[in-house]
Amino acid sequence: MDADARIAVLGEELRAVRKGLGLYQTTLPSVAGPVLLDIAGATATDPPGTVRDKLVATVRGLITRLPEGRQELARAVFGLDNPDNTGYMDRLVEQGRAADRDLRTMQRRANEVVYLLAELACVYTPAAAASVDTVPWHTKRLDVRLVLRGDDVEVFETRRVVSHEPDLVDVAHSISVGQSGQGKGPVDLAALGIDEISGGEVRSPRMVSADRVAFTLRPPAPLGPGDEHDFFFRIRATDIAPFYCCTPEFDCERFSLNIRFEPHRRPTRVWRINGELSKEAADPTPTRATLQVDDTGEVRTDFTNLRPARSYGIGWAL
Repeated sequence: MDADARIAVLGEELRAVRKGLGLYQTTLPSVAGPVLLDIAGATATDPPGTVRDKLVATVRGLITRLPEGRQELARAVFGLDNPDNTGYMDRLVEQGRAADRDLRTMQRRANEVVYLLAELACVYTPAAAASVDTVPWHTKRLDVRLVLRGDDVEVFETRRVVSHEPDLVDVAHSISVGQSGQGKGPVDLAALGIDEISGGEVRSPRMVSADRVAFTLRPPAPLGPGDEHDFFFRIRATDIAPFYCCTPEFDCERFSLNIRFEPHRRPTRVWRINGELSKEAADPTPTRATLQVDDTGEVRTDFTNLRPARSYGIGWAL
């Protein structure tokens, strides 16, 4: 197959995977065509989850090679920035609204993006991808349970990461433990408990701001491209600001948050923080979707396809 024919075939395959929820459609492993699968390094023996991870990593790497002005549209075209799980045409409408362009114009631009990605993919090699795509891993699933007991706060986090590189031995992580105020100073690292429960070791905890602690998670063995691994750990604090958010540095496919309040200290209002700028996440002023606390004092919500550097979580007022 000559280069022009390969670009044409790959363009058709990319148009197939952009439909619906794009790279997060449930049928992705069976919809993806043979040329795209070959470029992604997916094999017939790979389970569906591994095929998806390889396809997502491949398209993400190709997008980073586009001109900066086209990258946002490309991410929307393939559903990489889609916190509300909207379909393909709705994503284009949203992009058109932001750019003040009609749907037909956005469809033309989306087709141009597909062609450019197909052209790039035809000279795509793992080595070239590694030199551009510097994302070492992403989160496939994050489950957090936050328990409030008087002045004690416990956070139980289970995180499934997917490696993008060979011999991944350290997963850099951080968590902000904002305090509720009352004249208190920076968080005391010595009083902050970070305990690994399963899946590896917590190493080198250190304060990187007044309320953010960074540390490294080390799996029992190095991870290779497409390998998945679960970490489960607990963080204990003596105070917390009235909100809890995930603000991912890299892509996060799914985030589930469950908060349990004490029966005698139930909040008067609880709201959902969905893809906001991190500096605005703690602001109780904006109008947001209300969440309900159940009879046991728990509130929960889920997010999918979280965008890096945006905040997702729950806020409350006592």
